[in-house]
Amino acid sequence: MRKLRLILFFVILVFILTSCTTDRHEVDDQVYTLMIGCDKGIENKVRITIQFPTYKEGGGGGMGKKGGGGSEEGEVSGTLVATIEASSILEGINLLNTSTTRRISFVHTKTIVFSEEMAKEGVRDYLQPIARFREARRIMQIIVCKGTAEDFIKDNKTQIGESLSKAMELAAKQSENSGYFPEVPFQEFYTATISPYRQAFTIYAGLNEFKTIKPLDGENVKKNSPLRTEYNMQPGDIPRTGNRKIEFIGMAVFNGEKMVGSLSSYETRYFLLATGRFKRGIFTIEDKNSPGDAIPFDLRLARMPKTSAHFENGVPVVNVKISVEADLGAIQSRIAYEKVNKINDLNRHLANIIQGGIEKTIRKTQQEWNTDIFGFGKKIAHNFSTVTEFEQYNWLKHYKEAKVNVDVIANVRRTGLMMSSSPIRNNEDTILSKERK
Repeated sequence: MRKLRLILFFVILVFILTSCTTDRHEVDDQVYTLMIGCDKGIENKVRITIQFPTYKEGGGGGMGKKGGGGSEEGEVSGTLVATIEASSILEGINLLNTSTTRRISFVHTKTIVFSEEMAKEGVRDYLQPIARFREARRIMQIIVCKGTAEDFIKDNKTQIGESLSKAMELAAKQSENSGYFPEVPFQEFYTATISPYRQAFTIYAGLNEFKTIKPLDGENVKKNSPLRTEYNMQPGDIPRTGNRKIEFIGMAVFNGEKMVGSLSSYETRYFLLATGRFKRGIFTIEDKNSPGDAIPFDLRLARMPKTSAHFENGVPVVNVKISVEADLGAIQSRIAYEKVNKINDLNRHLANIIQGGIEKTIRKTQQEWNTDIFGFGKKIAHNFSTVTEFEQYNWLKHYKEAKVNVDVIANVRRTGLMMSSSPIRNNEDTILSKERK
């Protein structure tokens, strides 16, 4: 009996370990899309643009010998960009197989880009096929871009390093270093569109044509340049030159399947702080004791925000407590904020600015769009006995009625490598710095 059991065990093991030959594919038999773009079609419902590596020397999603472009049609940074119109994303990719030498696969897709025009009309018909398709990765990024997704993908190049796929991953991770945009995988975005607790948001992006920065000539250079501490600009409007044209800044806000508006870079920071997503970033405020001078902080959350919710006389009330800590980056006025009697005043000033920004951002989502991207519905749901009871209440409809109280505590913990701000003197022994009190 023991021998029979062993024989039976090995027979079963043979069948278990036998590989499936019906759907296997050699790695070199497929080409893997890096980015998929969706625009409104002209001859059909949707225009799909895909980007995939050429597998040439130095390519594979890298720069390749041709660098930022090439003589071959559609070649960009060691990749090919192809566009087609079809009735759906999946059929469009299937049709593109008629013109490629390898089967196009979704397995390693990094990003899906929707044009702003399409996002405002609704993305329902394009999310469901991707959610059902077994090859689609739930961790790929969702982006809404100004202009067309086709133009956006054509400018998806890497200026640093050879690997475009790595560059795309690192570009999304820059959210952790600045807080100017969120990092949103497909799974989170899709779940939010069908959730009764909250609504969806994602990265807002665009192309910068380097026309917003003015040249340094006699007419443009002013004696006293104005101080701007908050950059409430749209993607593509940052005054800069050089590097790649693509820039992520702000976030697109959805109500269900449709984009209803956007948050600027600093509004996005306030959102990330309130939801516990903010990692760190340089946060600059104007010195109230020296107008025109800036105080930059290296800001981060001290701990996760504490959010609670209840009802008062039938009105939903949400309380949010946020604790941040910061390191002094600079004191342009050279006022001695390092001193104990000054640091507490600076803490209160910083906390008031952040608290006011968060409150303003929350009111904007309530009054303009009635869109709960903060996920307060999860806390409100605790006040209901059953899921059915909560769904019948319809929180997403009542979000605009909620009273949201925000409390921010700021703590400047470090002063950097300087313990005090010494006055600046010239060769006549005249103090050039502002008076240090």
